[in-house]
Amino acid sequence: MSPLKLSVIITSQDWATPHLEEIDATALHGLYVADHPSFPVTESWTWLAYAAARTRRIRLGTHVTGAPFYHPTRLAKQVASVDALSNGRAVLGIGTAYEVQDFMPYGFPMAGFRDRVEYLEESLVIIKQLFTGRIDGFRGRFHTYEGEADFAPVPVNGSVPIWIGLNKAGLALQVAARHADAINTWQLSPDQVREIAGPLAEAVEKAGRTAGDVAITCDVVMARGADTKGAEDLAHRIRDMARGWGRKDSVTDWGVGGVLHGDGDAMLEQLQRFADAGCSEVTVSASSIEDVRWVDENVARRLA
Repeated sequence: MSPLKLSVIITSQDWATPHLEEIDATALHGLYVADHPSFPVTESWTWLAYAAARTRRIRLGTHVTGAPFYHPTRLAKQVASVDALSNGRAVLGIGTAYEVQDFMPYGFPMAGFRDRVEYLEESLVIIKQLFTGRIDGFRGRFHTYEGEADFAPVPVNGSVPIWIGLNKAGLALQVAARHADAINTWQLSPDQVREIAGPLAEAVEKAGRTAGDVAITCDVVMARGADTKGAEDLAHRIRDMARGWGRKDSVTDWGVGGVLHGDGDAMLEQLQRFADAGCSEVTVSASSIEDVRWVDENVARRLA
């Protein structure tokens, strides 16, 4: 098994912009941004293109882009452009979107979950075709492409890793089994990750692929220096906030297991539990450059 990778996710790019070169010099594997129309921040893929020019090593992507907010051609163009500008470091995290405030207030009708899953899958089929450099027509439920057309730029390495965000073994997992390189969970404990790993392996094999074709990546929040109660309280505050945004109880069953807490030694032990559960990359929330510096010095460099 490959060593566990450690990355960071940010929900606001403003504080990170002056520190991109410093973040690139850390032992962290990836720098990912949240992608929500309602967040008062720079547009995610535009900012990632800027970050590509300011960095040389770190992976760059979203956790996760909501497919319903993008036409697949426009999204493919944005992602492939970041990949070209970064010399092959882009990651497309993508999902069905869930936050009510991201939809109607910004002009996006919020379809039911099954329809959003179908939109996601259709978008991925189109995006993967475009990434080959050519599309020869497509007729689906949501999009129609007529005639032949070239597409550029194409991904540097032939494709861009596609990670599908999900927190339960349901419809989105079936799409991931057919089309994704990884799934990306949010704030689940190692035991909850294990509950998804089995159904994922079965679905991947049913789709004619091997279980290792779809990795598991895990987003967690961080509470530096917090004890168990402090970490649990943080998890429950975020749980209640997410439910207020429109996420269902079944995908927000969050507790202390999804919070890295304590000192560096404690976090290394917690990360080992994620690795044992099958997670190949853990992404830690960071709210400041001080968070990044601390997790780099106390965790990432020791993990590497």
